Amino acid sequence: MIPIDPASLVTRRLYLRVPTDADTNGLLALYGDREVMRHWSHPVWTCPAQARAAIAEAQTDRALGSGLHLVIVSRSDGALAGSCALFDIHPQHRRATLGYLLAPPYWGQGLAGEAVRALLAHGFDVLDLARIEAEVAPGNGASTALLVRLGFRCEGLLRARWRVDGEALDVQLWALLRAERAA
Repeated sequence: MIPIDPASLVTRRLYLRVPTDADTNGLLALYGDREVMRHWSHPVWTCPAQARAAIAEAQTDRALGSGLHLVIVSRSDGALAGSCALFDIHPQHRRATLGYLLAPPYWGQGLAGEAVRALLAHGFDVLDLARIEAEVAPGNGASTALLVRLGFRCEGLLRARWRVDGEALDVQLWALLRAERAA
């Protein structure tokens, strides 16, 4: 079971927490939004069963120690503002992959950085990771800028890494080492 330090997953404006069945509609709205998903590794969701399956997968991954999938909740209005995760966790190699999404009403406010900083701190300090990776579509300027601000370095291009709606897509591999992380 992946440990959670709830205090480390609260920021000035956000709560990060494990998703529950009550998050089904919020997750469907997030992952069902074409604008949100335009740079993502899977197609837009179209039905509540996809959200329920993701919630079940989050619980299983956490129990198995392979992933920590969280929802991002706005402290000001209690709404589901996004999601973030450390997944493909490899304890032996002390590494994981980072993912994050925000709903459009929360864009441009620094909330993605706030959420990801909290998740990175949890990954490095609580989970004792030494390396956190992120895969980003080359055209995703907002994610690229965020990763640069957080100290990630681009390590290369992974050709035809993702298949979305039958199309092979390239991604950039970014990584942050524990020793390089910004204060």
